[in-house]
Amino acid sequence: AVVSTQSTGVNTNQTPSITFTSSLQRGYHSEIAMHRLVSLVLVVWLVSVSYGKQSGVLSTNTNQVVAQINTQDGSLLEIYSTRTSPSQPWQKVLTHTGPQIVTNSSSQLVVYWDSINVNGDTMKISGHVLYMLDTNFEDSATYYNITNNYNDCMNLCNNDTKCKAWTFVRPGYQAQSARCYLASSVPTPTQNICCVSGVSGQTVTMTRTIQISESIYSPPSSEYQSVAGYIISHQAETSYNIDLVSYEDWYDYLNEPSFAYSPHIKHQPGDLSCPHWEFKAPAVILQTDDILSSIIPNVTSLSKIGLLTYPVNIDLENDLESVTSFGYGIAGSVLTMHAIYGRNDQVLQWRPSGPLRYQYFLVVSAGQTSNQGYRLISQFFWYAFGHNALISSPNLQSNYVNSSKHWLWDDWRTDTWYRFADQQYVGFQCANLSCGTLTSDRLKWAEGFGTNNDAWFNPWFQTLRTAYGWYLYGQEVNDKNSINKATSVLNLALSAPQTESGAFPGIFWLDNQNKTNWVDDSGWASTCRALPTAPALCINYYHSFSMAWTGYWMLMWLQLSNDSRILPFTENLGNFFILNQSPSGVIPSWYKPVTLTPYNHLSLINSETASCALFLIKLYEATGNKTYLTAAIKGMNFIESEVIPSRRWFDFETFVSCSQKPFEFYDMFTHQYPENNLAKIQACFAAIELYKITNDTNYLDLSQQLVDYLSLTQQIYSHPLLSPNLIGGLTTQNTDSEWSDARQGYAADVYFQIYQFTNKLEYLERGVAALRASYQVAPYENWAHTGGSQGDIPGAFSGFHWGQGSATTTLEQYNLKFRDAYVNFKYGHGVGVNGCSITQITIQNSNSLSVQIVSPYTWSRPLILVVDLVDIPLSVTVNQKNLGTFSVAQLKQGIYVKM
Repeated sequence: AVVSTQSTGVNTNQTPSITFTSSLQRGYHSEIAMHRLVSLVLVVWLVSVSYGKQSGVLSTNTNQVVAQINTQDGSLLEIYSTRTSPSQPWQKVLTHTGPQIVTNSSSQLVVYWDSINVNGDTMKISGHVLYMLDTNFEDSATYYNITNNYNDCMNLCNNDTKCKAWTFVRPGYQAQSARCYLASSVPTPTQNICCVSGVSGQTVTMTRTIQISESIYSPPSSEYQSVAGYIISHQAETSYNIDLVSYEDWYDYLNEPSFAYSPHIKHQPGDLSCPHWEFKAPAVILQTDDILSSIIPNVTSLSKIGLLTYPVNIDLENDLESVTSFGYGIAGSVLTMHAIYGRNDQVLQWRPSGPLRYQYFLVVSAGQTSNQGYRLISQFFWYAFGHNALISSPNLQSNYVNSSKHWLWDDWRTDTWYRFADQQYVGFQCANLSCGTLTSDRLKWAEGFGTNNDAWFNPWFQTLRTAYGWYLYGQEVNDKNSINKATSVLNLALSAPQTESGAFPGIFWLDNQNKTNWVDDSGWASTCRALPTAPALCINYYHSFSMAWTGYWMLMWLQLSNDSRILPFTENLGNFFILNQSPSGVIPSWYKPVTLTPYNHLSLINSETASCALFLIKLYEATGNKTYLTAAIKGMNFIESEVIPSRRWFDFETFVSCSQKPFEFYDMFTHQYPENNLAKIQACFAAIELYKITNDTNYLDLSQQLVDYLSLTQQIYSHPLLSPNLIGGLTTQNTDSEWSDARQGYAADVYFQIYQFTNKLEYLERGVAALRASYQVAPYENWAHTGGSQGDIPGAFSGFHWGQGSATTTLEQYNLKFRDAYVNFKYGHGVGVNGCSITQITIQNSNSLSVQIVSPYTWSRPLILVVDLVDIPLSVTVNQKNLGTFSVAQLKQGIYVKM
């Protein structure tokens, strides 16, 4: 008794033919089971009686929706179809299974549609919401034999001043014709599929507006693919008070998906894939072969008052035992586990003064690369939402936590290196050298050690990376004190005790007697969190991700200092990884401290292999030893063959951080693995590095494939119920909830690197947004760690290196390249980088450039505008003022603009 469709033959010039086999809506299965005998009678009746139908068709070259209303009982069927070109046949992709409306009363509300109107590229479907129930009128009320339409019964009651309630009995239940019962009082209703009832004067009216377009957003240039699809607007109004539990649009996917994605996964039946608290880049994405379908909330239509009154969500059901479905609409949610949400019975008061409104996009597209249709959605996200949000946020880098301070990069750099870094710095002697650390202050509160004089060399708190940024700053401003202190951190890292085979510990601490100590790994997010033993009995293992990321930054330091100790140390580590690399290419995550044999978890499927590959690529660049390059390529082949297709982005954070779960966890309700984006970032780095040294465009394509998937974790709007501006920040994984996490400093580096080889504005803007977002929530690691459902509050303070320090290091890497505002002359685009936005660029006669720049700040110095990819002198005008003609060298170094 579920809606189904059957094609009776289609060709390129005809719309799909639709056959109704039932008018029952999704969600009434329990009711149908209660009346199994009646349901069988109903099916026979449906087959034997000829229905009248009202139809509407909207078509473009590549998309089409066919809607039909059964005028007998008001049921609606919409079919969404796609094709690759006008010469190809239509392929049915989705059927709309109607709004599901659940109340907290015993009566079931159902939709009876009245009319379809097509005007241009827009279809409007109107209808009413009524009860599906039997009010037991047969012995106590007058009945009339009427036509087969419930409207006649409703109108009889509405036109009779004595009538308080009515029931329409479908044909075939009490008589061959339909019957209409009128009553002077409202009896107690009982559910029965035989009937439709209502109360006089109590009506709910609704309208679905479907707009179809070859492009539901405006691509910035021809290199971007248009996104054909539909804009669905739904509005419902009630004349009386209704206590809702949920009101959602659902669609059945008419294929078996090879790719199914939702931002969050589920733990048990009844969980929600993505309540509005998780709307960072909200979409459910399904793909089969080249057919893509996605549902995307229009986040620009969401408001603070609207979400407080009618919270929305998107959901995915993909349990393989029934049809795959997704939906969007209004429903309450409750946090049941760390970042896992369930449905609740929260009463949503639907009142005559508050119509229900929501809007979303449906993308239905053929011709997509297998299992890569998400790239189209990622692109859509940025140019439909993120691009305009970034331009509208020139003050994004201002600090919400302390709104009186830190506006421009100048302020942040000074604060980071002269206040924060000096505050965290501890100097001491080690191995007869001047050593030092920028403390993370973690060991005492997180691990129970008796000191906070620590140094962490791991994927999150990478002290060596932050020291690298400190060194760059010291170089630029000629501050030898900063340079010396930063170099002392390198001395500390190189003093780590390395085994003969190359492994070394990742955590240092200086005790109260100034004795130096090293720990392989530590309890937080380590094997100690994974093993079922007491912390006191836990043995810490060497961690490949920590060693690889530290080794990578040693090699980055090699380019600055040419320190002769770096290559022997890193070559030993490279040999260790090669020794432990499996034939599949995987490099295990953890190694036992004495035997150095791999720990069983994350040894066969380990996306941390990407970090090892990145290190090995950098080691090949430094040594020229092709053995390292071969191992790196082998590792990335493993990522391509084993991780990307199954999306098993397993790294240590996926399982043993704050979102703990068994290593074998799998979501049977959406058919997704848990996945984290920390190793995705490393894979992006590795792919673009391979392209740099091999010039193989397959690696450039791979880097974009990876970064487009990573982008599904970047925020493309700022949640109305959260106070900071959250545009451009990154969340972490599909089992965690934070906004604007500190990894966005790493992601900005990835976007900037890939931009340099693609010249795609999207990557440049995403990088700027990610970098700025770090400062909005500084000094905290993130915002609203539980998504916001438990408060508009900052996340934990995780130390200098996971927040302000990591972000400012990325800033130091790119400050001289991008300066305050950046224009790519060859490709005709640009972006405001530091406290400003570029709103318009005009190029005339190939030698004249005009730029509009806005900034909310009062500048104490001139703004520096860089013009790149230019090979002739240019006349430059900024904000209608001509600044003169500048040489190529001047343009690339940056010209001064008085703001």
